[in-house]
Amino acid sequence: QPFEVECDASGIGIGGVLIQARHPIAYFSEKLNDAKRKYSTYDKELYAVIQALRHWRHYLLPREFVLYSDHEALRFLHSQKKLNFRHGRWVEFLQAYTFVLKHKSGDDNKVADALSRCLNLLSIVSVNVTGFERLKDDYSTCPDFGEIFNNLTTDSRVAIDDFFLQDGYLFHSNQLCIPRTSVRDFLIWEIHAGGLSGHFGRDKTIEELARQFYWPSLKRDVAKIVGQCRTCQLAKHRKQNTGLY
Repeated sequence: QPFEVECDASGIGIGGVLIQARHPIAYFSEKLNDAKRKYSTYDKELYAVIQALRHWRHYLLPREFVLYSDHEALRFLHSQKKLNFRHGRWVEFLQAYTFVLKHKSGDDNKVADALSRCLNLLSIVSVNVTGFERLKDDYSTCPDFGEIFNNLTTDSRVAIDDFFLQDGYLFHSNQLCIPRTSVRDFLIWEIHAGGLSGHFGRDKTIEELARQFYWPSLKRDVAKIVGQCRTCQLAKHRKQNTGLY
């Protein structure tokens, strides 16, 4: 089965996924430094392609593969009559590979797009959660994630059952995995109390939490904590009393 490569770029990062027989087998992502964040949209897309191919060159160099990209970045590159130094180096690099280029819209390019969102999530959570960096140290001994984390640490280029590593953090698809620490309770409370019209109910809290985070007992933990919420209990009690009159 030929390999397929999907690439995507966002404002702060690039991502790629290596696919075979319609199944993701490896992930790649990179945060963009300040200079690269100033790249044009086309250049970010091109840089994503270059870095993904470089990352998986031991798989891709000997054979033809299919390359999907979010924009018509490569066609744009080849349409330039005069190349600058950066583009010239990229064209030379790409000439070593044999691939069929296929356009894929952002809506279809979900896996690579998810990697870009992962980078964005990390940048937000690391600012707002005290001690967030320590999660990296908790994965290896966590009963929920220890085995898979240690396997991925051996070869971070490989994905296992939609789990992959990014900057030392474990992700499941585009959800950040939270080991068994007090951070789980903190996140539940933060999201539960985040409703503009009061506290979110159990199902809404689960929905909001599961969009960004993952751990096996998430639903059960949310139900337990929301069920203990004093504010919700009082509100429910007032509603019941109001209904009596």
